Amino acid sequence: MTRTPLPPTTRRPRLARIALVALATWAGVGVAACGSANRINPEGIQDSARRSYYEGMGELVDGNYIAATQLFQDVARSPRYVRFAALAKLRIGDALYLQDRYQEATELYRSFASQYKSDPNLPYARFQVAACYYNRVPSEWFASPPAYEMDQSLTYQAEAELKGFLDTFPTSRFAPRARSMLGEVRQMLFEAELFAADFYERRDRWRAVAWRLDRAIDNYPELGLKEPLVWRMADAYARSGDEAQAAKAYGLYLKSFPEGEHKHEVKARMEKIRQRLDSDDHGRT
Repeated sequence: MTRTPLPPTTRRPRLARIALVALATWAGVGVAACGSANRINPEGIQDSARRSYYEGMGELVDGNYIAATQLFQDVARSPRYVRFAALAKLRIGDALYLQDRYQEATELYRSFASQYKSDPNLPYARFQVAACYYNRVPSEWFASPPAYEMDQSLTYQAEAELKGFLDTFPTSRFAPRARSMLGEVRQMLFEAELFAADFYERRDRWRAVAWRLDRAIDNYPELGLKEPLVWRMADAYARSGDEAQAAKAYGLYLKSFPEGEHKHEVKARMEKIRQRLDSDDHGRT
């Protein structure tokens, strides 16, 4: 069976750019337009720590990541700037993230989350860790195979990070976006299971087909608990000779789709299995 490719991905949004403005507002900073660039308004800032931080924010929003990082490093390293050190470290992570340097950004966000467990920006840091993994999962471009054919180890990590974030911060301002990202990640993992099932089916390896479909249905019920897929899993178990698992799959089919297209054939197959088991029992007595 040939898989229908997923539509080309439109991922990798500049999640941090939106969040940065929100966090800047929380810190009491206004954002004002200045020509073609958005600059942080430093009016009323007196001490050098605040001034350096706000200058760094301006450079960051303008996309001058090296200059921004240098300013934030100065703030983060100075023992006199304790109040702004945490924010500066977080912004260094943002500068890395916005340059698509996701592995390095992950380390910065994790370090922040570990060091500042009571900081109000903790949900943001945790979300950004998940976003880094999300942006590293296989994506599709014109010369590559479908994403679900590629290695999915980073996709599993992205799923785990997004689940962890939502379990810990279900009402965060970032939770709706995290749920949307999680849905995309789970869709890709589901498609990867189906791709593997197709691979084994072309080689008549029916037990492997059944196992892959069983895992897809069990792990991603919102996507996999569909009549054609359950029927295909049951049929694969039957072709593999595993009558016990086939009977279990037939039972799932009738429970989930009592008026399904294959209901009569499913009942007939279940009856044959029952008769064969009864016959085996009588032969042993």
